[in-house]
Amino acid sequence: MKNIFLISIFFLSFSCKAQQTYPLNTDFRTLPNNAYSKDLNNELMPFIGTWKATFDNKEITIKVDKVDHHYIKLGMHLYYQDVLFIRYSIKNAQGTIIKSTLNLPITEAKIKSDITFPDQNLVSFVYQGGDCQYGWGDVDLTFVDATHIKWNYQPEGVILTNKNCPNGADTTIYLPKTPNLVFTKQ
Repeated sequence: MKNIFLISIFFLSFSCKAQQTYPLNTDFRTLPNNAYSKDLNNELMPFIGTWKATFDNKEITIKVDKVDHHYIKLGMHLYYQDVLFIRYSIKNAQGTIIKSTLNLPITEAKIKSDITFPDQNLVSFVYQGGDCQYGWGDVDLTFVDATHIKWNYQPEGVILTNKNCPNGADTTIYLPKTPNLVFTKQ
């Protein structure tokens, strides 16, 4: 009898500490610390894969990967969330790679999903920018069909000074700055 009581106490204490799971688009400000914002409806799945497009005589390849249970710290908010990361490669007309982040570990990619809009088949991302955060802004991917997505990148303005960006920093924006660029799944 004593063993049953101890086992019951153990399971009760474990279940009280179990991580709480919430739908993906739950406002992070309402999540308790260490909660899990999970992709319960598979909203992220259609975007996963390798996609290619051509723009301005450049071949752009993006690789979209999903990371489940990714730890996020926003100010005082600490939680886990299923997220997408985008890594990319850009080749010029001669096929030479002019910029690539494909060799980075997935979670070090500087383009991470932020929120989904299921009724619009859209995932919004935050791009941290390149050197000196130059080019930071928003990237939206819209699911068109099983083989096509649309890309929309809107960089924010940045004031560069020698104080916040040393000489020699790469201030080129490589990502295609155009709305509705269609990518094809590879």
